[in-house]
Amino acid sequence: MKSAFTLFAATAALALSGAAATAGDYRPGGGTGPVARTQVPFDKAGFNKDRRPFHFVVIGDRTGQHRPGVFERALMQVDGLRPDFVINIGDLIEGNSEDRARLDAEWKEVTTATEKLSVPFFYVPGNHDLTNTVQLEEWRKRLGADYYRFTYRDVLFLVLNTEDPPQPLIARKKLLDEYGPQAMGAVLRALQGDPAAAEALFARDPRLGELAAKLRASEQVAISADQVRMVREALRRNARARWTFVLMHRPAWKVDSPAFREIEAMLKGRDYTVLAGHFHKYEYRQRNGQDYIQLGVTGGMPGGAPDDPAVVDHVMWVAMPDGPPRITNIRLDGFFPRQGPASTAAAGDR
Repeated sequence: MKSAFTLFAATAALALSGAAATAGDYRPGGGTGPVARTQVPFDKAGFNKDRRPFHFVVIGDRTGQHRPGVFERALMQVDGLRPDFVINIGDLIEGNSEDRARLDAEWKEVTTATEKLSVPFFYVPGNHDLTNTVQLEEWRKRLGADYYRFTYRDVLFLVLNTEDPPQPLIARKKLLDEYGPQAMGAVLRALQGDPAAAEALFARDPRLGELAAKLRASEQVAISADQVRMVREALRRNARARWTFVLMHRPAWKVDSPAFREIEAMLKGRDYTVLAGHFHKYEYRQRNGQDYIQLGVTGGMPGGAPDDPAVVDHVMWVAMPDGPPRITNIRLDGFFPRQGPASTAAAGDR
């Protein structure tokens, strides 16, 4: 860790040729380990000082049966584009372990890559990163806050932890052995498609419906009341922010999350964009008149059939001019627009 922005420090600001960048975690109090838990987790100090519309890059899931070298190659390509900073949407390590030596080795793989960047890298937790309390302790010791907010050039960034408290990973292999790959594939495709068509399928085949229920039970989003308070306070303090980005790992809009519904209600009347990942497949939809985007992967196991154009290794390039963000997705071998490489908008959300 080279530096950290801290909330509630007297105007925690960096002088950036007249522009200030502040950041921090809502939680007051101290911390344990070499990095205080109230510090925002990111590498490198010093934002780009140019007076111009800024750019940042969002990285998709690295893990969930990661493919070695893909994440590292993506970061090398991203660094050549010289964004102002990079932020991920969770699942950097495989996790699912309380073995601290193993966790240490996995985190060193990640930080060896991120420390080579010449711009800041902000960390967002995913379910593989925070499967248990030991992993939560390791996150806070190594990186700092597991949820936080920061502002940059009048744009507010809200980073949520959808594993608060940590939730054990579902034993999906056991379900695969029990129901078979054909049933598992059919249910996963249905759950990511048209909801009405999915329910019709499950009604016709109760066995698939049973599997779907078990998978849905594993996809609960956990956002604590303290995070809701953080969001409320951040929005109050940044009432004039020209745009707001909400980043999280699990796409909370896809499940019944009272906490996220409350956050959405607070966002009403603001210009904002919501970004998530988790399902390893790109999906774009509009909700409440705003963009809600589920990223694909940046090294994680593809989340669908090889011929599905929404199953892709990519990063997201976001340009922030004076108006709305301009989002371009960059394959590791090319470009595609914010709606995805094909018609990936969720049914009923166009």
